[in-house]
Amino acid sequence: MVLAKDARVAKTRLQLPREETRQLAVSLAAATVRTSFAAEKVGAVLVVTGDQDISLDAVQVGAEVVAEPRPLGINLAAALGRQRALELRPHAPVAVLVADLPALHPSDLDAVVAEFIAEGAPLFVADHEGTGTTFLIHGPDTLPGFGFGRSSAAMHWRLGYRRARTGPRSLRWDLDTPQDLAALVLSNGLAAS
Repeated sequence: MVLAKDARVAKTRLQLPREETRQLAVSLAAATVRTSFAAEKVGAVLVVTGDQDISLDAVQVGAEVVAEPRPLGINLAAALGRQRALELRPHAPVAVLVADLPALHPSDLDAVVAEFIAEGAPLFVADHEGTGTTFLIHGPDTLPGFGFGRSSAAMHWRLGYRRARTGPRSLRWDLDTPQDLAALVLSNGLAAS
């Protein structure tokens, strides 16, 4: 499942004009959903959001939207999505992915899912700073809990998740700060030249 905050209040730390920030949040969520569909080891894609634009785009590409009745916060949103995921596929693992991964590649998703399938232990992927969490996966009969927020990597470790050994770069690179945005722009500029 992809967790996508309402685009009107997302990405405020990027310090961009409000409409530009909103459009960026919608675009990031759309790209993350499409990349999830492109991964070979992903069975179904759910999007937990209260944002109408993100919802509409997700439905158009075949995702199921789990609507937040009001802003729940990321941990309650993850729990709501987990409940729906298990209603749809009661015997499948549950993966949780943040929506702001601009360089995400489907093979990186597949690598962490394959590691989980091989080992069976709940896994998390830390963000590029090593303190946040961008991805979680656990089995249908296991619920270590959700600890997104400040220092979530440490919290997920305490909850019983193990850090994924694969931890591919595209799955770690979330977009939270002006420095992240500058690095992304520089990376894209260098890739284009």
